[in-house]
Amino acid sequence: MQVALKIWRFDAVAGERKLVDYEFDAPEWVTLLDCLDIVKDQIDGTLAYRKSCRMMICGSCGMRMDGAAVLACKTRMYDIAQSGHVPVISAMGNMPIVKDLVTDMQPFWGKIRAMSPWLEPGYADPGQKEHIVSEDEMNVIHKEALCIMCGCCVSECNSMEADPEFLGPAALAKGMRFVGDARDTATVERLQTYSGEHGIWDCTRCYFCTERCPKGVDPRDAIAKLGAESIKVGIDRDMGAKHAKWFVT
Repeated sequence: MQVALKIWRFDAVAGERKLVDYEFDAPEWVTLLDCLDIVKDQIDGTLAYRKSCRMMICGSCGMRMDGAAVLACKTRMYDIAQSGHVPVISAMGNMPIVKDLVTDMQPFWGKIRAMSPWLEPGYADPGQKEHIVSEDEMNVIHKEALCIMCGCCVSECNSMEADPEFLGPAALAKGMRFVGDARDTATVERLQTYSGEHGIWDCTRCYFCTERCPKGVDPRDAIAKLGAESIKVGIDRDMGAKHAKWFVT
C-alpha cells in the first residue's frame, strides 16, 4: 500500500526545524515504527528516532502523531493510509528535542528519581521468611505498575507546559505505585514530598495523560489517589488540598 508521512525534522547544530514529506510503498501490516524504518533504510538515513523492543514494552518509541502522543510500535497505519490522510509526525512535547524525533529524557528521569522509586520495607535484614503480598494488596497498585516510562503522558501534560518544574503524571503515578504498596513503610514521608511545591496539587485535571497513556496506567487517577491519601494522613496545608476538602467534608 502507499503511505505518506510528514515528519518534523530538527537540526540541533543549526537550530532549524522543517517539515519534510515522504511517500513510499509498505506492507498492509506496518506500524508507524515500521514506516519510520522504511524511511530511514530506503529514503533518508539521517532520520533520528528511538526504538528497541517493538512490542509496547520498552517505551522507547514515544512520539506525536497529529499532535497527540503515541507509541510508534503500537500505531497501525492501514486505516490511516486507506483514508488518504497524511499524518504529521513530531517529537514528544514538554521535553527538549535532541534531533528529529529524539527528545532529551534527562528531566523526565530526574523527576522519576525524585519519587524515591524503591521500596522502604522498614528493615535492614529481610530474614529467612518470604514476605508474601496478597492479590488484593497488589491490585491496589496494579495500574500504576503497568507503566513503561514512555513519557507519552508527560508529552501531553498541560501543567508541565505551564510549569516545567511540575513533577508530572509519570513521576506521580510512580509515586503512587510505592505509596500504595503494602510492603512500604515510608508513606507519610513520600506524601509530604509529593505534596510540596510543583507536586500533587498542581495538576490541572485535564486528563490528557490518561487519554494518551498506551498502557492503561491512568496517571490522573493515581494523582487523585495520592491527594486522597495525603488528606487522610493530615497533609492538607496546600491550597489545593484545602480546596479538595471542601468537596468531601
